Amino acid sequence: MTRWNSLGCLFMGCMILLTGCWDAKEVQSINFITGIGIDYVDNHYIAYAQLIDFSKIAKQDGPTSREESDIWIGRGEGTTLSMAINDLYKTSQQQTLWTHVKAIVLSQRTLDERLEDIFNTLLHSGQLRYTPWIYGTDQNIPDVLSPSVLLNQSAQTIELFEPMKLYKQHSAFEPIRLHQLLDGFREPASIILLPSITNKNQTWFNGDKMPPLIRMDGFYVLSKGKNQGKVEGKETDGTRFVNYDRVYQYPLYVYTNGGASPDLTLRLTNPKTTIKARKEGDGVTFDLFTSVKSAIVEDHGSTRSSHSMEKDAEKQIESEIRDTFEKTKSRKIDSYGLVEHLYRHDLALWRQVPKRANPIERFKLGKVEVHVKILNASTYKYSE
Repeated sequence: MTRWNSLGCLFMGCMILLTGCWDAKEVQSINFITGIGIDYVDNHYIAYAQLIDFSKIAKQDGPTSREESDIWIGRGEGTTLSMAINDLYKTSQQQTLWTHVKAIVLSQRTLDERLEDIFNTLLHSGQLRYTPWIYGTDQNIPDVLSPSVLLNQSAQTIELFEPMKLYKQHSAFEPIRLHQLLDGFREPASIILLPSITNKNQTWFNGDKMPPLIRMDGFYVLSKGKNQGKVEGKETDGTRFVNYDRVYQYPLYVYTNGGASPDLTLRLTNPKTTIKARKEGDGVTFDLFTSVKSAIVEDHGSTRSSHSMEKDAEKQIESEIRDTFEKTKSRKIDSYGLVEHLYRHDLALWRQVPKRANPIERFKLGKVEVHVKILNASTYKYSE
């Protein structure tokens, strides 16, 4: 019995040592950074860190109340990005972790000057993952990192952190993750469309208040680690057909009589464009062949056939593709990724393009053939 008692005591002693987590910490005892903002002003980096009060989220089963104290913004400054980040720790009060970062926002100044340096620093930290969504902005970064939300929902559900949910419903500007940007960042000819965000809200209001809400308003075109410029408004329309990975659905407003209101509204899905390049003189001509599926949302010319509607839509899309190309070309911006197309699909022709000047200056569009197929009109199908 003495032996069994000894074994029992030894077993119980081991169990006591195994129980409990000596270094465990509660969620509220750690600063979990959820968003990062980086600016560059007067030869100094400014690093912004967004903290969301998880303790309030955890204590409520339903929507959280949106108070100013729910989101905190930290600001650090230094001549290097590492110094700016370390400056944040001085008054952080407790341990700060970067493993939960869901969004990175870069100012236009950093896009113009400091991209290489920023990624070298961030990726050497060892804590930052490759999955955060990444954006550019010309707005004040603290304002972008501390937006309001609709209907008192959690700040974790805003478009900054979950852009794909809205993009699948309204494919205006395609969001990208950090690893997608890095895939082509150092490639000799890759074109990256980095979405731009703003907090300007002119749509939703609560009484007499129009709170700041996150929305995408365009994209920056990055090539060889540098920013070619920002494209916004109508200048972005053609890019959606040529250089997006996927468009889930987006409205096309067709104007046939020059009026202020569209005669036809289609819901476009999954456009596909094939590009063919050919040498012409001292430049390159590109022929584009686009196909897209659609459904009728509104039709104010009910006597027309589906074939007539398709032709009108094809003219509208062709016009948008040509218009976007000419406007961005005039600014030396390659939003269609035509240089990258040559590099990946016609290397011999790419090598003939002069590299001293911007190659797009010697590019032009040839044929632009668009084929629209109307599949249905919401509740019934067309038959010819």
